[in-house]
Formats: sequence, C-alpha cells, structure tokens
Amino acid sequence: MKFYHSILLSLPYSLSAIFFLTLFAGCGLSRIDPMHFLIRSDRITSFEQEQQVMQKARLEWIDGSNIRVLYVAGTPYERGYQQGKLLREEVQENLGALYTNSLKTFHSEELFAEVYERLRPFIPQEYIDEMQGLAHGSRMPLHVIHAIHALPSLTEWGGKRRIKGIVKQMMKGELGTSCSNVGALPDATRNHEMYVIRILDWGLHRISRLHDYPLITIHFPEEGEPSANIGWVGFLGAVSGMNASGITLGEMGYGSPPNETLRGKPMIFLLRDILTYAHNLKDVRSLITSAPGTNAFSYLMSDGKSLEAELYYRDRDTFRVFRPGEEVYDDKKQFPGVRNLVYGGHFDELMSEVLTRHSGNLTRELFMEEIIPEIAMKSNFQNVIYEPQRLAFWVSNSPGKSLRAAEAPYFFFDLKKAISDHIQLLSTFEQD
Repeated sequence: MKFYHSILLSLPYSLSAIFFLTLFAGCGLSRIDPMHFLIRSDRITSFEQEQQVMQKARLEWIDGSNIRVLYVAGTPYERGYQQGKLLREEVQENLGALYTNSLKTFHSEELFAEVYERLRPFIPQEYIDEMQGLAHGSRMPLHVIHAIHALPSLTEWGGKRRIKGIVKQMMKGELGTSCSNVGALPDATRNHEMYVIRILDWGLHRISRLHDYPLITIHFPEEGEPSANIGWVGFLGAVSGMNASGITLGEMGYGSPPNETLRGKPMIFLLRDILTYAHNLKDVRSLITSAPGTNAFSYLMSDGKSLEAELYYRDRDTFRVFRPGEEVYDDKKQFPGVRNLVYGGHFDELMSEVLTRHSGNLTRELFMEEIIPEIAMKSNFQNVIYEPQRLAFWVSNSPGKSLRAAEAPYFFFDLKKAISDHIQLLSTFEQD
C-alpha cells in the first residue's frame, strides 16, 4: 500500500472519494476495497475463475541473479492480470516510484493524459486489454499504467522541447538516450556463430527503480508466437526480446526530425507485435511499414533461422533498409559498411573502427569484456547478446543508478528450453 500514499492526490476524484470513505466510514464501508478485481473486472468475475487463470502462470528466478522470469498464458487481459497478481508488490513499488519521479521531472500529470490520448487510437486492443489486466491484478490505478506506457514515446518525442524545456536533462549527458546495435553474421565471428548485440542506453533508470526489478516475461498468447520480453516488472511494452522463430529486437532513438508525432503506434507496442507475429524479416519489415510512425527510430532485427540481420531507419515518412556490408547513411552522415556486419549507434565512428578491427575474430566474450564497455554510453541500462540460432541469450542489467550494465555480470537464458517446459506444463492443465 506504500504506492497509494505517494499518488493519492493524483487519483481521479471518484476513486479518491472511495479511498477516504473506506478509511473513515463505518464498519461496512471500511471493508470495501475499490481496487479489488471483483469490483473492477468484468472478465474475471469469481475466485474460481481467477484460480483457473492463475494456474497457467508461474514465476521463477535466474540462479544467482535478481532477474525474475515470469511465464504468462491466455488472453491479453489474463496475461496482464497474471503479472499484476504474481508481482503485485513489485509492480506497485516499481511503477509507483517511476510515476512519482516522472511527475517531478515533467511537472504535469495532465501531460501524460494528453500523450496517452494521442497514442490510444493506434494502440492495438490486445495491449489495452493487457494494461487493464495488469492494473486489476496489481490493484493499481489504470491511469498510472497508461502513463507509464506513454512515457517512452514522450521521452523520444522531439516536440517535448516546446514544453518549457522541462525534459532538457533527458537529452544530454548522463540521462542521454541513443543505444547501439550490432548484427554479426557467422563469417564475422571466430566460432562461426551468429551474435546480435543490443545495447540499451536509457536514462530513465536514473529517475526510477527499474534497475531493482529486471524481468523476463515469457508470453504464450492464444494467437501468435511464444516470446521472451526482456524488460522490467510492470512494463508491458518491448524494447528487447526474442521470439520462438528466432526473431530478435533492437531499437534506438534517432534524432528529432520535424515530422515526429505522437499520433501513431507506440514503438513499444510495435515491437510487441514483432515478437508475437513475425516469423521472418519480411514479416518484420511489413509490420514496421504498415504501422503509422511516431518518432524517428533505427531498428536492428535478426532471424536465427536464415542467419540474416538488417538495420532499419523509420520515421513518420521514411523507411530505409541496410544489410550487412552496406554503407550506412542518413541526410547528414555516412559510415562505411563492414563485411558480414550491420551496425548503428550513438558512437558510429567508434563502432565502425572497433568492428572493422575485430571482424572475423568476434566472440561472445570479446563483446562482453571489450566492445560493449567501449561503445556503451554513461546511461547504459541493459545489454543483450542474442544467439538467435540457438534461441538463447545473455543479459546484463545496470545494478544501480550510477552504474552501467556494461560492467555488470551477464546471465544466460535458454528460451528454447523455457518454452518447451512451460508448454508441457500447460498441457497437463488441459488434460485435467
């Protein structure tokens, strides 16, 4: 209940009134819980139904780490509810801290409501349902869940500069956002394995407790691919991940062109679509180009089946594709291609020099120990080394607000085994 003390004043009037009534009214009213699923939900309407939904989910840990692994299955609402219920205290603490500190940074709760309202028509219904399920399972106000999931679009939006300069600190120095990505084909590596590198430089962890709540969520949707969303407790959008077809995610903000808008599909839900519905890179390209663009992004996606990797540039009006060995360019800069490699990031020139020097001799250990520490920013928050042909990955997370993920230990996750084990578990419920 710590969360409610920090955001009580931000609750809608009706909920605030109920809150005070439950505190100060008579015995009957004092037993009312306005956040209970039986009051809020029209999809789970009994304890028996809740039990049936929850038996499809489970929670475990990666040994020796603070990384939780959550398995969720069913409808989007059910999967959101499962996370909220199993991780209720963690969701309240993590999202409560992020919401409170974001309000201190942006100075306006109404701004979050306006941003979400612009994005909402472009958010697929499945993610709206999942956010509602998360709110009900965690007993969090729905408007807070919406605000948290509007935050990534807001922080990348060029138009925020017009809002009294309140996010200036997010655009430079230790709160900078850019990220870097590398796709190394087998001929570029020493052991002829494909490695895809995702370096997340995201200053939001410095105004939050996200680093305390890393989470790998394994989704088993009723339609689409099982997948791993590599993120944090309570955050349903994707910025890193891999699906059962060996499709991997990498993204990075790319400047602030004048055509940026918030009236489009949020990047975090576009990437969820890719995890769920992409079976190959043709599907990836189709999903990106068919979604109304918002801010400018570069994406690096790979396919472990075909051992392909591609870099994409996407803004509201433009889509470009770069493949391994090709020159990478935009309207202002260009960088030479590196054979059997595709790359992009904050330190483009440094990346070109480092990757050219090590091409043909790249290893997972070299990426971990030398390359990633050299090219990651001060705001380095998460790193993933995908081995898509094996359906496996290594992940490191920043252990604190002043520490980079590049200096943190990496932990291995076998997605292929995780999917197989949980499918077997789900089959026992179906037999019963």
